[in-house]
Amino acid sequence: MAKPFRRVTRPDASAVTLCLAETGGAQTGEVKLADGRLFSTTGIMPIAQAFGVAVHVANEGGLEIVVIDPQNLWKPSWGELIA
Repeated sequence: MAKPFRRVTRPDASAVTLCLAETGGAQTGEVKLADGRLFSTTGIMPIAQAFGVAVHVANEGGLEIVVIDPQNLWKPSWGELIA
């Protein structure tokens, strides 16, 4: 079974952070990565593309994916999201 994703309220410097949002009916995502004390970002992109980028980067770096999802956009088909 796949490891669950963890819900957070702010970016985590030790993980790949996937930020989900919906604006004007469009669901989007943004991936944030820590570079020392600063975070770099992919910028806003379609939610499925952001999820794919997060998974790829996490797999390449052996990192956990954490999710910021204040609007509850997470789809169960993506895996388990725990608090």
